[in-house]
Amino acid sequence: MVGTTLREIRHHIERLASDDGSYYVVCARSGERPVPVAGKRFSTRTDAADAAQATEQYRAALRRYDPQLPYYDPVACQERPADAADTADEKTDDDRRTGARAGPKTQAQSSNNGTQQGRDDPMISFCHDVSGAVFESLSAREHEDAERAIMETYMAAAEATTDRNTLCLVLLEVMASELEAQLSATERTEVLQAAAANLSPVEPADDPVDESLAFLDSLSLVREYGLTRDSVGATGDVWTVSLRGYAIECGERRFPTLPIGIDILRRSATSTAALGVTDVTALGDGDWQFVLTSDTEATGGLVCTREAEQ
Repeated sequence: MVGTTLREIRHHIERLASDDGSYYVVCARSGERPVPVAGKRFSTRTDAADAAQATEQYRAALRRYDPQLPYYDPVACQERPADAADTADEKTDDDRRTGARAGPKTQAQSSNNGTQQGRDDPMISFCHDVSGAVFESLSAREHEDAERAIMETYMAAAEATTDRNTLCLVLLEVMASELEAQLSATERTEVLQAAAANLSPVEPADDPVDESLAFLDSLSLVREYGLTRDSVGATGDVWTVSLRGYAIECGERRFPTLPIGIDILRRSATSTAALGVTDVTALGDGDWQFVLTSDTEATGGLVCTREAEQ
């Protein structure tokens, strides 16, 4: 036992990690490198094995919040010299888009049950990672009331959900709504920025909005999107975004932007990037249009936002 909180377990794994180690942690069945060890290397097999055990403990702790969190079988592996040239520390977005997995699929894997299928679905895996990162961020900041409100509302909503594999979408919708209700704008921004840092690392993008929407589209979290970008001098950039077929259920005039906001932030050059959503318009049937700005005055809307009153 290395700790009782998500933060303690993650810090333990970070202390074990090494910038140039040849060992890493991977799921023995799927080849996926799960949060919180995705992108991390270790100097010795002992350290990697310790991190694998801590990963099981971390995900067991997360399962108290998200009972549908996918199961992994983390094991320590050593990178072979022949693989060094083409093996990345973390699974890239291209890996997720194509469903690429390290190693051959076994017969047991092919014939596994619905839980295995849900784990292999990139959209569902991403949604679970986002909810886990947010719960960790809330726990680290001692927002116990928000945690409790999310769980109470989620459990009630889950009872009415027949498709167990999409419960993660229900959780994100509930989470966005309760964060809006329970936390101040400043607190929401702090939670979201910390949660973005807790996700598997990706390279900063020249256009984080475009990269993020392309990624979410590849996961089928959105069916289609349109984007225009304009530079407004020294004040920053403005993106006009249209989404079609957003997978997360939206209440009347309410747009849960949580997975969009958190993914844009993790692709931004700095974790403190100023971003805000304005001019939200509901087009019906999961279709939305909004403006995202990056000027220094930008704030709010990256967790949940609403269509302006007419």
